Amino acid sequence: MINRDLKQHISQHFLFENLIICGETATPSKIANIPQQEETWSALQQLAVHLLDPIVEQFGSITLTYGFSSPELARAISKNKNPHIAPNLDQHASHELNSKGNLICPRLGAAVDFFVDAMPEQMDEVVLWIAKNLKFDRIYYYGKSRPLHISYGPEMNQFVQLMNTNQVTGRRTPGKRAIGDNALSLLKQLDY
Repeated sequence: MINRDLKQHISQHFLFENLIICGETATPSKIANIPQQEETWSALQQLAVHLLDPIVEQFGSITLTYGFSSPELARAISKNKNPHIAPNLDQHASHELNSKGNLICPRLGAAVDFFVDAMPEQMDEVVLWIAKNLKFDRIYYYGKSRPLHISYGPEMNQFVQLMNTNQVTGRRTPGKRAIGDNALSLLKQLDY
């Protein structure tokens, strides 16, 4: 087991703890949501340095609503009525392994979901700025007043997925998607 100080600064604005102990399930739970792989610690730092710090410097403070997810945390979240997670795809598990020793998410890297505190109803403006100014792997956009999912990883695809939310069930499904310059064009057309 890797023993790290969660209070260690990993970037100008963030501690490890900020990316590990955040969200509705991780914060109050007794789950030891601690990365076990050295590569996960590094990926979290890269995410903070290359994406989160520039976002904070542009827009001000942010609230992380979901960060690193250990297998134990993913199991706890999956017990919710609408868990809204896909551990094998969403990069919140980073470089962690399942009980068989295989990667939970082969995309690697790391991901968080967040709001910009000063403009929680204007995440459309935030996502457009990110697409124009930063290198990222994936963004899942749920709407202008919903948290934004962003990841930093080895592929750096500049991939944007617009997500649809069923107003009755709360279930989220993929909508339009694009990569690179096409992603920027797609985001310029946002109307939800």
